[in-house]
Amino acid sequence: MECREQSIFVLDVAGRPTFAFKAENLAQAEELIQASWFARALSEFYANKRQGWDNNIPVRTRFAIEAEVSIYRDFADEFADLSDRFFIAHLSDLTNA
Repeated sequence: MECREQSIFVLDVAGRPTFAFKAENLAQAEELIQASWFARALSEFYANKRQGWDNNIPVRTRFAIEAEVSIYRDFADEFADLSDRFFIAHLSDLTNA
C-alpha cells in the first residue's frame, strides 16, 4: 500500500497563524477549509473560547514554516492514538511567545 507524505498547512486568520493541519497539496488544503464540517469545527472552537467565529474574517491558507511544522508534529505525537482522524492544531497561543 502506497503511503503519501502529506504537507503541513497553516490557516492564517486575520493575518495571524492560527491553525495547522495536513493535506496532500495546497489545492486540497483550500478545499478542506471550504468544507462545511471545517467551518463548524472552527465555530465550535471559537464558541468554547467565548469568541464568535465570523465568516467574514479574512483567512489564508499557506505552507507551514518549520517552527509551525514542529508545533503541529508535537501535538500530533501527543495525540497519536487518534491518528485515524483529521487533526487540527491551534497555533495562536504557542506562536505568540
